[in-house]
Amino acid sequence: MNEKNIDLLANEPVYKAIIKLSIPMVMGMMVQVFYNLVDTYFIGMLGDSSQLAASNIALPVFILLMGIASIIGTGASSYISRCLGSKDYEQANKTTSISAGLLLMIAIVVTVVGLAFCKPLVKSLGASGDTYGYTYQYVSIMLVGSIAVIGNFAFGQLLRAEGSAMKSMMGMVIGTILNLILDPIFIFKFNLGVSGAALATIVGNMVGFIYYLACFIKGNTVLKIKLRLFSFDKKILSEIFKIGLPSSFNQILMGAATIVANNIAIKYGTQTVAGMGVASKIMMIGTFIFIGFSTGCQPIIGYSYGAGDLNRAKEVIKIGTRLTCIIGIVLLVVFAISSPILIGLFTKEAKVIDNGTVILRALIWSLPFVGGQMIATTAAQSMGKAIPAMILSISRQGLLYIPLLLILNAVLGFNGFIYAQPATDIIMLVLSSVYISKIFAKELLNINGNIDPKDTTI
Repeated sequence: MNEKNIDLLANEPVYKAIIKLSIPMVMGMMVQVFYNLVDTYFIGMLGDSSQLAASNIALPVFILLMGIASIIGTGASSYISRCLGSKDYEQANKTTSISAGLLLMIAIVVTVVGLAFCKPLVKSLGASGDTYGYTYQYVSIMLVGSIAVIGNFAFGQLLRAEGSAMKSMMGMVIGTILNLILDPIFIFKFNLGVSGAALATIVGNMVGFIYYLACFIKGNTVLKIKLRLFSFDKKILSEIFKIGLPSSFNQILMGAATIVANNIAIKYGTQTVAGMGVASKIMMIGTFIFIGFSTGCQPIIGYSYGAGDLNRAKEVIKIGTRLTCIIGIVLLVVFAISSPILIGLFTKEAKVIDNGTVILRALIWSLPFVGGQMIATTAAQSMGKAIPAMILSISRQGLLYIPLLLILNAVLGFNGFIYAQPATDIIMLVLSSVYISKIFAKELLNINGNIDPKDTTI
């Protein structure tokens, strides 16, 4: 086994372990953010707000594919980390091989079913008039290449489960750099417009997916993919799906929330949809940083829990939450000051810039609160707590955001529409902190028979 990775998960001081696992992930995520921003920039250069809006309208499909990938990626990663913590390396390898087979089967089904229902899907996204044709082109390409998106995302998670943060980062970097090279070629040289952006995304994801496969098959990794280990093992399937399904609900509800938001935004005009799309892409800077930290914390929490070290798992959550809160405050200040300049980088249409600036200055109030709730949800997943993981996963976008979005928009109009997300995230951080504290209280009670409240507070 790769003792260096295992020692990092088991013995490295918590702060250093989080930094070592999170920074490569954050760097990889930042490359992806840079790609998304450049992608938006190139589409904006077309001078067509309909194509810019179409790329935002089609975003839920990409989110949905990520959600499907997280069924296997998150579920398997949680179980693999716990297996490594309990020194059950054979079960960890078997889980990896079974996950690979499941991903292939699921991706084929998604492609076939998605293409069969592509037209009604595009209409449900909120596309109409000038945006319909562009959205249909974008979505159909994403569905054809769904195996690339699903495989790339899930296999990156499996690598992180064993502590191979650098290899996971390299896959993201390789795919994203290829995206950046192909974007202007497909969009302008081949005159494919927004469809070229979708095609570049698929090619980049496919190359990243192939890189990850090579790591598992021939690379110097703890985990290996072996065809002979594939089976429909009931224990492994149960462990994958009981954590993976709640995680996927979060992604699916995020896509559903984006659809609802787009359908509301279109009533305020195409320029509002375009402005919201640009603002959302800029917000991804913060979101992806927080994802990097939460995914960096995941294998440490899972390993520590599997090894019976609850204090280490709790410390990871505390430090991770503090770090993301500080980063969120810094980003809030920077984005508040530079909002018009940032939006203006991606479009020259005055109305889009005005709307995007107002929307961005509303959304940034989420930034200090998002990271902590992500880490709380990751902690529940990492410890194999299926019901808490499901509740936390569906609460943010499903139980809270969509109802608040509809209610606040109806009561306050445009201001209610744009401030629904910050209101949701403030509530979610409080709820998730209380919930995770109760999980640790129950675990300590089971172990010791009595608890000190100081030992459970997150």
